[in-house]
Amino acid sequence: MDASRNSDGLSLTGKRWVWPEPQNVGDRIAGVAPLIGEILVRRGVASSAELSHYLQPSLTSLDDPMSMADMAKAVERILAARAQRQTIVVFGDYDVDGVSSTAILIGFFRAIGLKTMFYIPDRRAEGYGLNAQAVRELASQAQLLVTVDCGITAIAEIELARTLGLDVIVVDHHQPPPTLPPSIANLDPHRADCGYPFKDLCAAGVAFFLAAALRRALRDAGAFASLPEPDLRDSLDLVALATVADMVPLKGANRTLVAAGLRRMTANKRPGLKALFEVANVDAAQVTATDLSFRIGPRINARGRIGNALEAVDLMLTDDPERARALAAGLDKANRERRDLEVQTVEIAAGRAAAGLDANRAGLVLYDPCWHPGILGLVATRLVSRFHRPAIVIGENGKGSGRTFEGLDLHATIESVGHLLERFGGHRAAAGVTVRQDRVDEFSHAFDAEVRRRLGEPPFVPTLRPDAEVDADTLSLSLLGQIERLAPFGQANPEPLMVARRMKVKDLRRVGDNHLKLRLGDKAHDAIGFGLAGLASQMPEWVDVAFHLNRNTYGGRESVQLKIEDLRRSS
Repeated sequence: MDASRNSDGLSLTGKRWVWPEPQNVGDRIAGVAPLIGEILVRRGVASSAELSHYLQPSLTSLDDPMSMADMAKAVERILAARAQRQTIVVFGDYDVDGVSSTAILIGFFRAIGLKTMFYIPDRRAEGYGLNAQAVRELASQAQLLVTVDCGITAIAEIELARTLGLDVIVVDHHQPPPTLPPSIANLDPHRADCGYPFKDLCAAGVAFFLAAALRRALRDAGAFASLPEPDLRDSLDLVALATVADMVPLKGANRTLVAAGLRRMTANKRPGLKALFEVANVDAAQVTATDLSFRIGPRINARGRIGNALEAVDLMLTDDPERARALAAGLDKANRERRDLEVQTVEIAAGRAAAGLDANRAGLVLYDPCWHPGILGLVATRLVSRFHRPAIVIGENGKGSGRTFEGLDLHATIESVGHLLERFGGHRAAAGVTVRQDRVDEFSHAFDAEVRRRLGEPPFVPTLRPDAEVDADTLSLSLLGQIERLAPFGQANPEPLMVARRMKVKDLRRVGDNHLKLRLGDKAHDAIGFGLAGLASQMPEWVDVAFHLNRNTYGGRESVQLKIEDLRRSS
């Protein structure tokens, strides 16, 4: 990118920095630096009274699971299955949330003496959610079907199950349709009539509360006089993993569950996670939400993307360390294959996207019948980042995934041209589509026109939203310690993005494949810009730096490091 872009007030990477509204923190939050107080107020912590719970979330603060709509019905039906020695099959999605939810319920059901089995659909052959063929197969093997991370929209499939004598309980967190499926119970916090106060649980969170409600009912019935009572804290590691990987907001109950789950992980009790930490080079004693998001989650997702996720569930359930190591190695291998396939597909798709930009396309639709369906969402994300256009990438059997940036509701945009599709679904930031091959071009032009109608003419300028400005001279391990108290970081509670103005570039060099290493400011702070080596030739002497403050340990000594997100010429 040409440095002349800065004449438009843009950064060296072509972004516009958008500052948040200033906050009058005053004395509302005592005991924290003003900078931290300002960040906390923006994240909903408005007083010192709320600060304690934010910094030390407690499981005792969680709401009563019985307040969830249909929870009593679900508990009653599962206890009936236990009494009658019926077989329960758990049907889970193939992503981290589905795998974790399945493992949570299977582990708990086994602990309370239920006959269980589980089923994960093949992404390539069966696609997402319940399907009629699987329902027919499972109806001959079980009497109760529990769906996790899917099912709330599967009206036809659940009606089929009912006609085959297979009862269904839905455990989901996606938006329900106006008419709920004919299940025994539909557990979903997003139901309009659901009394559970916190609405943003992932499926693993809902599964955890189902287990909690069942344990309470069994305890009240005296079942644990002759049966060891399961410790629900043992499943919090999986709840934390799913909550982070599924990118639900890390606030309220989710923040509490993730904080407790991360503490549980440090005990390293689950052989499957221990083995996965080893192949991913994660220190269990210092595991963070970032590790779950970028090192552990992708390895689990990879199995579902390019194979079948059954082995991922086995990994989470096994008590055999040797088997855990073998299964973890398999997931790690699948992740490498996924990464290679993703890189190859991105390069092909990027070439076609560049041609679309030459044609001044506002919205990109790319199609190749050979593209693997398991990596299309990842490819779309890369294209949005590279070209700053909403992108829909379509592969085998006309199935595709779309991603967008802040400012465009992707689901609403697709809905406006949905008559050209066989089916579609999703939310503001991501969507899935199915389109006939003979309608791809028509859909592509219609999508481009609708994006243009909503956003205007391209190119679109990406935005960067810093949390606060900080004096470079105050950057210290002490400040970093206060920032680290705000963890776990994730959706709706990101790692604070700070800006230090007018820092002198004292040293600059390329490192690795495409990274930039700098020394900045009077204190020559160490800084790293991943993927920013292309800026080396246009780096001015004085820069404003947007960064995350990290901890760097080298030679037994600790210091702060600036992880650079963006730079712009100092005015």
